[in-house]
Amino acid sequence: MGAAVKNTRFVDMVTGVVLMLIAAYWFYTANKMVKVDLGIGPGGYPMFVSSILFLLGFLQIIKNVIKGLPKPLGNINRNAIFRTVVFVAVTIVYVWLMRYLGYLLLTPLYLFFACCWFCYRKKITAAIASISVTAVVYVIFRIIFLVPLPRFRLF
Repeated sequence: MGAAVKNTRFVDMVTGVVLMLIAAYWFYTANKMVKVDLGIGPGGYPMFVSSILFLLGFLQIIKNVIKGLPKPLGNINRNAIFRTVVFVAVTIVYVWLMRYLGYLLLTPLYLFFACCWFCYRKKITAAIASISVTAVVYVIFRIIFLVPLPRFRLF
């Protein structure tokens, strides 16, 4: 088991750096959102989440640096890299389409695609989970926190 853990240290380190970069961009983008006089405004939650994401990426890096700088792995799994790149591209398209198709229509499709893309075989369970997670997040943000989510605006 020690060898398997040692082999993932480089990947863990790269993951930490990527998380920090994503979090920094997300924080920067959220900071440009409309400011409000009362409350935290629409950028408050994304800034909070991006701060936590940045901290977790930083901790991931520190955890691996303390054990000594990891060396890159010799074997590259091209299929895993391809699947990751495609999923990142789909995520970018999802975020872009969100302004036109809205959260409620697009999110269950995106979550179902993610389940299928990463080889989850139970399609009915994936569909139910996609719809359920979308509904729960909608209730939490739209009804409880009163945070507006993108709506369908194509017509």
